[in-house]
Amino acid sequence: MALPLTYNWKNLFVRKSTTVLTCLIIASVVGVLTWLVGFKSSLDRSLSFANDRAKIIVLKQGSTSETNSAIAPEDANKLTQLQSLAVDAKGEPLKSPEMVVQVSLPRKRDNGVTFANVAVRGVTDTAFAVHPNIRLLSRPFAQGQLEVIVGVQAAKQFGGLEVGDVVQLGYGGNRGFTVVGHFSANGAPVESEIWGPLTVLMSSYSRTAYSSVSLRLRDGVDAKAVVAEIEGPAIEMTGKTESDYWTEQTSNIRIYMMIVGVLVGIMSIAAIFAIANTMYASVAGRTREIAMLRTIGFTPNQVLLGFLYESVFLSLIGGVLGLLACAAWLSLAGNTKDMFGSNTFTTMGFEIRLGPAIVVKALGAVAAVGLLGALFPAWRASKLQVIKAMREA
Repeated sequence: MALPLTYNWKNLFVRKSTTVLTCLIIASVVGVLTWLVGFKSSLDRSLSFANDRAKIIVLKQGSTSETNSAIAPEDANKLTQLQSLAVDAKGEPLKSPEMVVQVSLPRKRDNGVTFANVAVRGVTDTAFAVHPNIRLLSRPFAQGQLEVIVGVQAAKQFGGLEVGDVVQLGYGGNRGFTVVGHFSANGAPVESEIWGPLTVLMSSYSRTAYSSVSLRLRDGVDAKAVVAEIEGPAIEMTGKTESDYWTEQTSNIRIYMMIVGVLVGIMSIAAIFAIANTMYASVAGRTREIAMLRTIGFTPNQVLLGFLYESVFLSLIGGVLGLLACAAWLSLAGNTKDMFGSNTFTTMGFEIRLGPAIVVKALGAVAAVGLLGALFPAWRASKLQVIKAMREA
């Protein structure tokens, strides 16, 4: 016969102050942990879509990002000699010369109090074949016109990017470009960008060089071999696969995640000690009760399991409170976030979502914390001698 779960549940409310205090400590740990896991999952989800194995981003030799790269048109033409490029219906190689600049726009989440640098990318019509994950949600911009299309994440997070709005671009913001539509990219980082006609944007910013050239490879081609050819003596530029490029651009975010992870680890240790302290106090105050349980036939293992159940109940209460607090915070403060790249200083927007997987991970982690914190106090309770416990009570 095992101890009924209702017995363990009711015991939590006998010592209200210690139970409440421990629950609050656990809730704070779970709230931060849940936010961190949601942040990391959202970021990883966005970067996972920037993993096109058939796409290579070419920069000027030695450049670390598109914003500090300048490729002369005659140098970009050298890429045509690559035999591994895919071709369009006309037999032309799929290479997309692109220019990237920045524009400062207000954030919606604080009603325009703060601003962020948003990437503006000038492209030709070939870009939509080189970047097949781009899905137009309305009509495209027209080459030669003062028109742009906007990624859905940029439109959600920054002001002035709805269809029909006019964005001031060019040196000194002297040219107004009309937003004619939005586009998605399956959640990839380019959803945080503004795209427009290459020649018009280059003219607006008095640019004579491209920032980068994106290439689409034929099926089955080894991307690393193509990168080596691009960096060889015949071309002498820097080539990166799409996944490598975006991993480098978000290195500062990963450092931030590591620091927050350490802080959560310290908080988790504090939660373990809080649970252990609560359970030790419970054992010390219930020696007579434990002796009576042993006297009426409950085994040491059943007593041990009973205390472990109490600890898990305690942890899950705190875990649910932490999840609710995190959900409330995201609802009030907004779940849209943006982080700037370590080299580009342009923002990448994403949304923190608390999906079922994150909730299960958080509750599983807090249950494990509860077991660790209660293990030794529960073992001590199971080892109490019946006669000695009755005398001490």
